[in-house]
Amino acid sequence: MTATLTDGEYYALAQFRHLIRRFLHFSETAVHRVGLEPQQHQALLAIRALDPPPGPPISKLATFLLLRHHSAVGLVDRLESRGLVIRTRGIDDRREVRVCLTASGEELLERLSIQHRDELRIAVPALVQALSTLLEPQSPLPTEERL
Repeated sequence: MTATLTDGEYYALAQFRHLIRRFLHFSETAVHRVGLEPQQHQALLAIRALDPPPGPPISKLATFLLLRHHSAVGLVDRLESRGLVIRTRGIDDRREVRVCLTASGEELLERLSIQHRDELRIAVPALVQALSTLLEPQSPLPTEERL
């Protein structure tokens, strides 16, 4: 591996970061439109993805979201007050608290996830091109209009 980067690699890295930021901007705008914060959306997605009902324990959710336990509890509090999640006690360990989406939470997450999937279908080709240039330095510098 060489210590220096080519012009094409610098361009690809800049383009990759730009495309990621553009997707994140799309995501932030979409979630704000439905009255959520990006971290709340990420929590809903994690709850749905991590474990089937009765959902993940709060400790697992905190780890996945890179949060401290008390921060995850506060996040769940806010989602619960909006009627998007419910808490249940663990079956084997009653001290364990699990989080599950409500029907409203499922519906909202599905709408947002469809929007995100559709946006990714548009963005992925350019992301793949930028990654290919970074991973295969011999790739030519893209001739498209720069950032």
